[in-house]
Amino acid sequence: MNGRIGDFIAVLSRDEHGLTHELDRLCWPDAYDSQSKEQINSTRSGPFSVATIGHALLQTDANDVSVGLYHMPTPAAEEKTHQALYVALKKNQNPDTGGQVGKFLTAAYCADAHTVSICTDYMRSTPLYYAETSQGFVFASDCLLLAKFAGIKQVDDQAIYHYLNFSYVPTPYSIFKGVHKLPPGTVLKYSNGKKNLNRYWQASYDASYVGTEAEAVDALRDSLSSSIKQHQPDGDSWGTFLSGGNDSSTITGVLAAHTTESPVNSFSIGFAEQGYDELPFARAAASHFSTQSYTLSVSATDTLNCIDTLVAMYDEPFGNSSAIPTYFCASLAADHGIDTLIAGDGGDEVFGGNERYAKDSIFRKFYALPEPLKSLLRGTTQLLKPADTRILNRVHNFVHRASLANPERFYVDDSFASDFYEELLTDAMRSIVDRNSSLNLVDAHYNDCNANTDLHRLMYIDLQMAIADNDLMKVNKTAKASSVSVLYPFLDRSLIDFTGTLPAHYKVNGQQKRYLFRKAVVNILPDEILNKKKQGFGLPVSVWFREHPLFRELVHDVLLSDRARQRGYFNQELITQLVSRHEKNAWDYSSELWMLIILELWFRRNIDV
Repeated sequence: MNGRIGDFIAVLSRDEHGLTHELDRLCWPDAYDSQSKEQINSTRSGPFSVATIGHALLQTDANDVSVGLYHMPTPAAEEKTHQALYVALKKNQNPDTGGQVGKFLTAAYCADAHTVSICTDYMRSTPLYYAETSQGFVFASDCLLLAKFAGIKQVDDQAIYHYLNFSYVPTPYSIFKGVHKLPPGTVLKYSNGKKNLNRYWQASYDASYVGTEAEAVDALRDSLSSSIKQHQPDGDSWGTFLSGGNDSSTITGVLAAHTTESPVNSFSIGFAEQGYDELPFARAAASHFSTQSYTLSVSATDTLNCIDTLVAMYDEPFGNSSAIPTYFCASLAADHGIDTLIAGDGGDEVFGGNERYAKDSIFRKFYALPEPLKSLLRGTTQLLKPADTRILNRVHNFVHRASLANPERFYVDDSFASDFYEELLTDAMRSIVDRNSSLNLVDAHYNDCNANTDLHRLMYIDLQMAIADNDLMKVNKTAKASSVSVLYPFLDRSLIDFTGTLPAHYKVNGQQKRYLFRKAVVNILPDEILNKKKQGFGLPVSVWFREHPLFRELVHDVLLSDRARQRGYFNQELITQLVSRHEKNAWDYSSELWMLIILELWFRRNIDV
């Protein structure tokens, strides 16, 4: 099986003869090497044309055409799933994989009805972009691919604003004006110039579980173990991400116990900087589970040398710096003959492990205080504000955030452009984007969730945004650049459905995160891993931006350049102030600076050419 899931582009043309030849001659984005360019397949049925590259299924049935991108544990599962989804789309039925697990993105053209139907999987593991253009209705798995074919170069200023808050472009936006992303668990139907979107699945939290806590522990253990085992690929060219955290260690542990023929291959990344290196925990987990462990320590120089490669991986600006260690980990796996990695992404959002959930319970207590007392505390912190020190700034930030109601309180973690709206954005930019537009996206998810508790609504927001828009994009693109594909057992529909029946206090109980999960894996994980403080694949850019000469040079050369200033989005005075405050350690602006750097470099690579 090809480890790298492929790509496709298709068009339902206004011309009855279709555009097959145009698609054949399409110059695919630079991320595709010369070998992949020789693997282009295409077909046409009347006005419908499609071209694929890499690992993709392309089939014709009389005058009908179906195309799909899949990664499932076996090739047979992919073929079976493709047929099932193709039939469901033709019959206007909800997609059903027949119990198969993994990623899917499927499209079907029905000639008689002159209709295109497209479905993403439950978490949209593979993105789908679409646009109505002069050529017709165009859709593709790669945003740059679609934009290049359609001749679209106009960047969406609203998408830029969202990016500056979230570090990614959230659904349904894309970086290009007029190009949209299909949401998770959704079917798009396009016919006679009209499109309809139908959400066929979303996470639900009815908290309907009936049983004792002990029974719930057993049920959760069985559910997560079953999902992990079902995601184990055939053959031996697979391995696991192993950070030494709860999620990756649980997956590695279950697979190690399930795989008796040979040790599980595990891959881990570390850093020299204190507080960022998890290799000791990863090695402890690898030793406990007797894996074939491969490790790599990433330096500041390695990261600097990788930045251009990182920018080239993404079809949209992507400002999450943890993409760097993820890329190095995937590359390490590829270097050792691995084409599939099993990842623990989604564990925090499914089991209640995000630190923000526990912090929100503290904020909630402050929010419930009498208003006169809250006003007094807010006034006190305002008096302290002129003292620009890290500790006092943290106090002020806590009081400000705790004074807000959800989902705005939750949004504060992702509100850079909103917080600095007046100071950051130029007059021209502010005339286009509304300050609350990013918050409105969060609010829509909050209100769309079928739940009776604040915690579950926050977890739902994270599944839609932090996972579908951010985490899956991060991991899939970096893995793809290494010719590796990734499977996610904790994002399986059956597991999410089951955990949705569990009450909120089984996720976060007081300040104890992952309350039920920790009980369920107590016999799987060693105490050293079970009780460790979460870090994940973090990157010490905060330290590097302050202390490493070449990183400081990067900040100044990119962000404070005339080229960046002339884009007309930002007031340079605020950028200069952020750089200064970060370098003197008054506040940590590493995420914001990294996000701005990646945006500028993405423009230079994809728009300025």
